[in-house]
Amino acid sequence: MTATRPDRRSALYPGTLVHARHDAVAHRVFRYPLYVAAFDLDELADPTSPLRRLRLLAYNRRNLFALDDRDFADATRGLRAAFDAHDLPHATTVRLITNPRVLGYTFNPVSFFLGYDARGAIITLVAEVNNTYGGRHRYVLGPAERLPDRDDGAVGFRAERVFFVSPFLHGPMTYDFWFRAPLGDGELVIEMFVTDRETGSRTFTATFTAPCRALTDRALLAAAVRFPLMTAQVIALIHVEAMILRLRGAPYRRPGPDHRPAPRVNTR
Repeated sequence: MTATRPDRRSALYPGTLVHARHDAVAHRVFRYPLYVAAFDLDELADPTSPLRRLRLLAYNRRNLFALDDRDFADATRGLRAAFDAHDLPHATTVRLITNPRVLGYTFNPVSFFLGYDARGAIITLVAEVNNTYGGRHRYVLGPAERLPDRDDGAVGFRAERVFFVSPFLHGPMTYDFWFRAPLGDGELVIEMFVTDRETGSRTFTATFTAPCRALTDRALLAAAVRFPLMTAQVIALIHVEAMILRLRGAPYRRPGPDHRPAPRVNTR
């Protein structure tokens, strides 16, 4: 494991994402390599920080890798201001876990704003979800949505699904988001469980696991070589998986103009 530098609070996480769908239509595991970056929002906003002096990463301008406020909701006054605008307990530190742009392009199915208290414990979550139909929604989750901590130290939040994401997941669902995301060094683990609210059965899971790497030009260059044009690969893999599910007969529905979840499809 490579430690983050003490003067740099952001990090890079090259790892593996595993999707598993398990319902009456399809039982399929989808695995692919992926990296995400975790940006400390105060460090990002400071023009004198080491993060802002990276040669391969830019903020609100073009570069090999870039982070742009326009890719996130309500960020016209900056990403920290967009997070703090929500009625959540004050977070001493906020980290944004996301895919930066690569050569100007990105698509993030979900980005996570994690709020930490002064002890470095996760206390709040804003999950910003995008679908491939141009829709975007923020799940703002605080103490009321907090799940009991797990024995492995993971911190969880639960949300009722109110936004259309997949044309193959229909009916009332809940999301459980679980994080092992320590500040500084340490492995990053993010889990998402999608549960059918009517049957109580789990229909979809996603797990991302990655070691911590310092967010440096050298690490970014290595990511560019190991994961070439990764943001374009993400959208390509989404469509490949959709094609496989359609060939297997999974019911397909497009969203309406309000991007609300589609009603359940009877497959019997």
